[in-house]
Amino acid sequence: MLPLSGFVLLTSLLMVLWMLRLQRAESREQFRQLAATNAEFVSGLPLPRSPEMAGRLGSILGVEVAFIESDGTLARDFREPPAGEFREMLRCLVADGPGFVSVDGRDLAAAPLGESGAHLVLSRPRQGGLAGLAGWVAVPALGLTLASGVLVMFLAHRIVRPLGELTRWLPNMESDEAAPIPPAVAGRDDEIGRLARTLEESHQRLRREQERRRQSERMAALGQIATRLAHEIRNPAAAIRMHADLLGRSRSVPDPGVIRLIQDEVDRISDLVNQWLFVVRAAPPETRRHDLAGLVDRVVGRMQPALDHAGVGVRRELDGELWIDADRLRIEQVLRNLLANAVQAMPEGGEVVLRGAREDGRVTLSVRDTGKGFSEEGLRRFGEAFFSEREGGMGIGLTLAREVVQAHGGRIRAANPPGGGGEVRLTLPAGTSQASS
Repeated sequence: MLPLSGFVLLTSLLMVLWMLRLQRAESREQFRQLAATNAEFVSGLPLPRSPEMAGRLGSILGVEVAFIESDGTLARDFREPPAGEFREMLRCLVADGPGFVSVDGRDLAAAPLGESGAHLVLSRPRQGGLAGLAGWVAVPALGLTLASGVLVMFLAHRIVRPLGELTRWLPNMESDEAAPIPPAVAGRDDEIGRLARTLEESHQRLRREQERRRQSERMAALGQIATRLAHEIRNPAAAIRMHADLLGRSRSVPDPGVIRLIQDEVDRISDLVNQWLFVVRAAPPETRRHDLAGLVDRVVGRMQPALDHAGVGVRRELDGELWIDADRLRIEQVLRNLLANAVQAMPEGGEVVLRGAREDGRVTLSVRDTGKGFSEEGLRRFGEAFFSEREGGMGIGLTLAREVVQAHGGRIRAANPPGGGGEVRLTLPAGTSQASS
């Protein structure tokens, strides 16, 4: 009986050692693959490989990151400066090409950054080993009567197969439309399930960061174009407006309505240029104390001909004076954009209801139309630059509204209220300054 028990215990110990070795190999391969995947991603970024970039990438991946340039320069996010032996080991690691090594209780994985001679190095506390071996031995010891083959199949089903699925999923980290990790793995309550969920969250963060970067690049390019075009457009627009004003004062003009049309269209062109400039080159608002109700009346009055032509009526439900600290021109631009958006939502005419009130030190204004309301995508992407569901729309009107309101310390939201139609509600801090205009 004693030899049999010893044989079973020895077999269990060898099995545990084998499983630990297998886990270690899987972990090393995943870590190597993680380094290679992110090296390919980083090599395509038009950003300097700085310690800040290493720190940002490290916080996403949950490891420490370093960039080693071809001349040996080290840009890192390591919390402790590597000792001479550690630094030398890094050089040896990158000199041999993509690889993996453990040194000083840490795992290191390196991958080249394109053909520049630079490398990406990932560092983490050493994984695997004999830690917790006693617990692994105790579990098989409780099932001495179970066959070794059943135990191997069970462990393979519980550990090796999920890790294999995670390994096969890792290349999706660089894909914009990655398939989700199988629910059988992501839904687990153990370390593998937590790892799977962490990987999916990291992928989503990377996608959001990539989208923000692409948006910033587009805005930077548009900023250069808008700045150059603004000068070329404003000069002839100002000349046209000046001559239209001169013609408007003349008694020999056969149709004054034509002059007003020219003036309105020139103002519309100038207004469009100003919107572009604000979206791509925002500046802090110059605030003074204004009555929001008065600004609403002023904007509605200027837009009345367009409202009448579209068959849209305006009903005001404004609770007295609504004082705010605001940049008048920008807030009026927001109101024009919201009214124009409401009119476009009612191609066959309708009614716009403007409700304003002061509540708890804040001023709220809602603009509600009687159209079809926002689509689900429109609500989800409300205020996103260059998104428009209207044919021919440029998608900057609501973006400007969001940027202006946020610059004033306020909020803007869209909704489909009960009863139909769409509603945009903006909230601004109540006025506190003494200056008024």
